[in-house]
Amino acid sequence: MTKTDIRILGVPMGIGGEKPGAAGGPRQAREKAVVERLSEALDHARVEDAGDVLPDQRECASRLEETGRWCEALKRRTAELAHDHIRPLVIGGDHTLAAGSIAGVATAHHAREDAIPGVLWIDAHVDMNTHETTPSGNPHGMSAAALLGLEVEHLSDVVGVEGRIDPKRIAFVGARDIDPGEQRHIEELGLAVFSSEMIHREGVEKTVEDAMKVVSPNGEPFMVSFDVDVIDPEFAPGVDTAVPGGLTPRQIQDTMSLVGEHGQIVAIDAVELNPETDLDERTSELMIQSLLALLQANAKGASAGD
Repeated sequence: MTKTDIRILGVPMGIGGEKPGAAGGPRQAREKAVVERLSEALDHARVEDAGDVLPDQRECASRLEETGRWCEALKRRTAELAHDHIRPLVIGGDHTLAAGSIAGVATAHHAREDAIPGVLWIDAHVDMNTHETTPSGNPHGMSAAALLGLEVEHLSDVVGVEGRIDPKRIAFVGARDIDPGEQRHIEELGLAVFSSEMIHREGVEKTVEDAMKVVSPNGEPFMVSFDVDVIDPEFAPGVDTAVPGGLTPRQIQDTMSLVGEHGQIVAIDAVELNPETDLDERTSELMIQSLLALLQANAKGASAGD
C-alpha cells in the first residue's frame, strides 16, 4: 500500500488571542514527542517535521495585519504541500492561523479544478466575528468568517476568492460560546452548528454522524480544524480562552475516532495549546492523544478500503 505523507508545520503565533502563550504550542508538542509518537503509531504514513512557518519581518500597523502576515506565509506552505498531495498537520499557535492553512489547501484544490474540501471545525467557539462585530478585537475569533467570505480586514486578502470554503460544507462541533454578531452571521449563511450541549444530550456518535453529513456527505475530502479548548477546562486547562461545559477526554477521543473513520482527511489544524496555562502537561497530552485517535482511525479506514 502506498504510504501517506504527513508534514508537520509549527506556527508559533500567539498574538491573535488574549494571551501570547499559545505561541509555545508547537515547541510543547515537539517536546512531548508528537512527531515520534505519530510516526510509530502510523505504519502506513511517513510523518516528517517540516519546521516552523514564520512571517516576513515587515513592520505591521495592527494585530490583524501581523496575523495576516503569518497566515500568508502559512497559506503558501500548505498550498505547496496540498499541490503535491501531502497532508499538512499544522500545530499552533492561535486559531487565526486557519485563515492561512485552510485557504492554502482550498487554493490548491481550486487550481487543479477539484472540489473544495469540506471543513469540520471542532472548537468551543465558531470564530465567526469580523473586525466590525468582535467584542474583544482578537483575530483568533475571525478566521472562520474570513474563510467563509465575510470581510475581515487583512485576513480576507490572505484567503482570497480561491481560498474560500463552501458554507454548505462546514460544520462546527463543540461550540458553546457564540457572540451576538457571530450568531447573526451563522443565521445569514445557514451554517451547521453542533454544540457541546448537543453532544452531552444526544451522544458523540449521532452528533458526529450529523456533522459529517454536512462536511462530507458522500465521502468527499475534508479538513479538520481542531481547537483544544473544545475539551472542558477541567481536563484541558492549557488553552487561551477556556469555556466550561466542554467535552470530556473520552468524548473527544470518540469524536476523533469517528471522524477519522469517515474518509479522506486532507489537512489538519491542532491549535490554541497554551503551555503557560497548562497543568502537568495535561492539555498537550490530550491534544496528541486526540491526533493519534484521528489519524489511527483514518489509517485503518484507508487500509480497509484497499
